[in-house]
Amino acid sequence: MPLTLTQDGDATLAALTGEITIFTAEELQDELLGLLNHEQVKLDLSGITELDGCGAQLLCVALTEARRLERPFQVAASNELVDEVGRWLGFSGHEGAQRDGS
Repeated sequence: MPLTLTQDGDATLAALTGEITIFTAEELQDELLGLLNHEQVKLDLSGITELDGCGAQLLCVALTEARRLERPFQVAASNELVDEVGRWLGFSGHEGAQRDGS
């Protein structure tokens, strides 16, 4: 579940791949919340292969903290799995995100 960072002007593009589950959330937490130190973050979740409630909660915490800190932090790319889990949880913070394969 690597996190790959690239710079695109003022924005930091952060691509997550693999799984975000109860088994990987602790190891990913510091990296994901560390993104809040960047001025602007675009999160690419199109490479996520597994996402459980714990992983979704971690993503929600990062998005909520970004709002609290008034940091631009958006889900720039998604996939069907991420969209489905988001619908179950009732959040739509990734509207307008590009879908994997589109």
